[in-house]
Amino acid sequence: MRFFNVMLAALLLCLLLPCCALGESADVSVLSPVEMAPETDGQVLDLYCGPTQGFYRHAEQTLDTGKPYVLFGQYDCWAMAAQSTADSFGPVGWVEAGSIPDIPYEPQLGFEDGFAAMVEETAPMTDNPLTEDPFDGWTAALEPGTPIIVLAQYGDWLYVQSELEDMPVRAFIMADTVF
Repeated sequence: MRFFNVMLAALLLCLLLPCCALGESADVSVLSPVEMAPETDGQVLDLYCGPTQGFYRHAEQTLDTGKPYVLFGQYDCWAMAAQSTADSFGPVGWVEAGSIPDIPYEPQLGFEDGFAAMVEETAPMTDNPLTEDPFDGWTAALEPGTPIIVLAQYGDWLYVQSELEDMPVRAFIMADTVF
């Protein structure tokens, strides 16, 4: 079954892949963190690698709303968030939006402009696009030829969806590793 899924993804990639190189014209959403004030009744929330509990969860990551944090937006009843400030945030993940009082409505993260692509060279995945070394911290690597969905961009990083340990995962990879 996995072989069938990989072949189907490769076929879709051939049909959907833009004709130009990614670096020349990647027209996907750009992620912009919005700083949130710490809550007086802060709570520690589970941080997932995607907008459901069915996504991979790395190292039992959490978000403490009693400390500074940033929001990138919402998808359905989930919010994309990270601990700290817009200039120094830590692991990016997803929390249940209903757990955050006074959550801003916008932006909605539908990732409708995402597209299929293929990893061209080994691409370490990270949940922290502010890292100077993509091999520092969480490093699961996508091998060349791995099909991905490019969802958004943050600086020189792409926010992508793939699979890890037979579970869906969303993480950042360097843009120059994708064809």
